[in-house]
Amino acid sequence: MQNLFREFVFILFYRLRLIILVFLTVFILSLVLAVTLPPVYRSTAKFSLIIPQTFDPLQQESSFDYRNRMRRSLQDQKELALSNRVLAKVVRELNPGISRESLITKRINELRANTDVVPPGGETFEGSNVFIIEFTDNNPDYAAKVASSITRHYVATYREIAQTKTDFSHSFFEEQTEILKTDMTKKENKVRDFETKQALALLEILNLGEGRTNAEVGPNALLTQFLRSYHELQTELAGLQASIASLDRESNQSGIPVVLPEMEVTGRAITVFKNKVAQLQIQLNEMRPQFQENFEPMKQIEQELTLSVDSLKKELKRTVSAQKITAQSIRARIGQLEKTIHDLRERIQTVAREKATYQSLLQEFNLAKDAYARSSNQMEQARLAQSMNQDKQFLTLIDKPTIPIKPFKPNRILLVLGGLISGVFLGIAAALTVDHFDHRLKNIFEIERHLNVPVLGSIPSL
Repeated sequence: MQNLFREFVFILFYRLRLIILVFLTVFILSLVLAVTLPPVYRSTAKFSLIIPQTFDPLQQESSFDYRNRMRRSLQDQKELALSNRVLAKVVRELNPGISRESLITKRINELRANTDVVPPGGETFEGSNVFIIEFTDNNPDYAAKVASSITRHYVATYREIAQTKTDFSHSFFEEQTEILKTDMTKKENKVRDFETKQALALLEILNLGEGRTNAEVGPNALLTQFLRSYHELQTELAGLQASIASLDRESNQSGIPVVLPEMEVTGRAITVFKNKVAQLQIQLNEMRPQFQENFEPMKQIEQELTLSVDSLKKELKRTVSAQKITAQSIRARIGQLEKTIHDLRERIQTVAREKATYQSLLQEFNLAKDAYARSSNQMEQARLAQSMNQDKQFLTLIDKPTIPIKPFKPNRILLVLGGLISGVFLGIAAALTVDHFDHRLKNIFEIERHLNVPVLGSIPSL
């Protein structure tokens, strides 16, 4: 961590000119934007939306979550206010002489780009039944004029759509109920045909749910147990094969084998030889700087080391042989488990196939029957709502659009501060990026790290 910080500080000083250049460029650009950007004015209209209870199933919410209901309703109002149906009327009102569809579409897209439907400041559509329609433009008078036109045509269009929904629900559910009745009759005939053709098999299928005669519980439980054993044996075999490969490689090499702790799987023999070899190596390393090669005790230790290494390799080979036998036994058990698992799966599929078919037919029939009953009930509710002629939603205009006095953007102070902070961070990022692609050795720490040689002295940069 200390070296990283030291390198970071070095890069900052080494690339100081680049950092200053990037900082000044970004900061000056933000100053230019803060001075040259034109002011933007915003005119708004505030609405309140109330959702009363209704008998009409098409407008009725099955959930009691009023917050989410209000959020969805306000989202619908946003789509309506920004729709072509509303904005086309606004374009024709503001431009009486316009007739070409291409020009109208272009003007609609321009209005939509500067119009938004949002909740009041500091709130969300989940926590408020109030929303505002706002229009932004460089001209405050034009912004107020367009916002007033959008507000007026939005309210009129909303009333038109609410009126067209009044008589629709009853005819819709009447047609839907007839379709569901036909579907329910077809599914009922399928169930009766299956019961007639599979009368004998049906007795066995129905007996599957009577406790001890259930043929699925036992095989499923056994299948889960055998699968667990199968995966455990696969894991054990993989570890054993890795151990065999490591031991075999070490026992066949010419030098002293390296025996990791996880290789010591056959008792204390390998551990004893391993420790003996390590002790003899330590003794030789201590004696070689002090005595000649023909020193008799040192020769004895070398001979003893050779014998110990040979013994260790022999013990490793015996261990490999034993582990190979164990691996063959595990493979045989895995093969037997695979056959058992295959037989169990075939048995489960055979027993459950006819039962699943019958249960699927029954479920489809029950779902169709429930859908028919639910649709019949909704048709009666729609008839009642039609006779009562209830309103679904109520929209209230709270504040009309007015001419804005001062612009709401750009925030020139925030723009300058953002340029100041961004210049600093972008300058540092540029310095780090340039230094990352510069592979020259610039200090003694990099020389020592890359060349792995000590630095005896350095000449300062002049």
